[in-house]
Amino acid sequence: MTDDGRTDRDGDPDRKLDADLDLDLDLGFTVGLGMAFDEAVRWAADEGFDFVELLLDGPYARERIADRRGTMRATLADAGRDIVVHLPFAVDPGSPFTPVREGAVAELVAGMDLAVDLGAETVVFHPSSDAWDLGWTAAERREFVHAGLDDLIPAARARGLDPCVENVVSSYYDVTTFPELLERYPDASMTFDTSHALLAGADETATAAFLREHADRIGHLHLVDTRGGGDEHLPVGMGRIDFAAALAGLSDAGWSGTATLEIGTEDYDTIALGKRHVDELLTGG
Repeated sequence: MTDDGRTDRDGDPDRKLDADLDLDLDLGFTVGLGMAFDEAVRWAADEGFDFVELLLDGPYARERIADRRGTMRATLADAGRDIVVHLPFAVDPGSPFTPVREGAVAELVAGMDLAVDLGAETVVFHPSSDAWDLGWTAAERREFVHAGLDDLIPAARARGLDPCVENVVSSYYDVTTFPELLERYPDASMTFDTSHALLAGADETATAAFLREHADRIGHLHLVDTRGGGDEHLPVGMGRIDFAAALAGLSDAGWSGTATLEIGTEDYDTIALGKRHVDELLTGG
C-alpha cells in the first residue's frame, strides 16, 4: 500500500492510477479475431468508445471481407463510430526477395484501398523485415525495410490516409532507432506502442522524453500494458507500466489524437476494465 492509500502496481484490477494528464484522446479497442464486427461496433458505442481498430488478418483478412465492406461501413455509420485499420503484419514488406517484397507491398496497398472504403483515416503497419540475420547484414535488412516503405508511405498519402508506422520490438526500427525513420520519411506518422517501447528498453522516463520530442509526428497510440516478460497485450493498469509518467510527454506537448486499447482478449469486461483505467488517468479518478 502506498502512503496515499493506493495499492501498489501488482495487477489489482481495482487499484487507482496516479493521474495528472491533460490529453484529448479518442479511444478505441482492437476487434478480436473471434468477435462479430456488428456486435463489437454496437458495444463500442454503448461503452463510449470512439472507434474500433480492425486487423486485416484471419477472419478479417482483406479477401475475406472485401464483399462486406459496404455493410461494415454502414454498421459504423449507424453506430456513429470511426475505424482505424491495422494492416496485416504476417506479410513481409522488408523481404530480401524482390517478388516476395513486391507481393507484400501489393497486399498492404490493397488493404489501404479497403481501409478507404471502410471510412478509415489512419492505417497502421510495421516497418519490419524477416530477412535471415545470418544471411543478411543489419545494413542490408534496413535497406529492405526502406524498399517497402518507399512504396507504402506514398501509397497511403495518395489515398488520403495517415501512414502510422509502428515501433516494434524485433526489427531495426524499435523505439531506440525510430527517430531515424521519422527523419528519413517526413510524410510518415508514428503509431507509438507503449509495450513495445518498454520491451525495447525505454522506461517511462525515456518514453515521456521520446513522446515530448516527437509529439508532432505521433499519429496514433497503442496503449498496451505488460509485466515486462513479453508483449502480453494486457489492459492499461494490469501490468508494470506507469502510464501517467509515460504519457506525460504528450500531455506536456498538448497532444491530441487516437489511442487503441490493443488488448489480447475477446472478453468485453476486460476491455471495459482497460477503458476504466484510462478514464481514471484522464480524470484523476
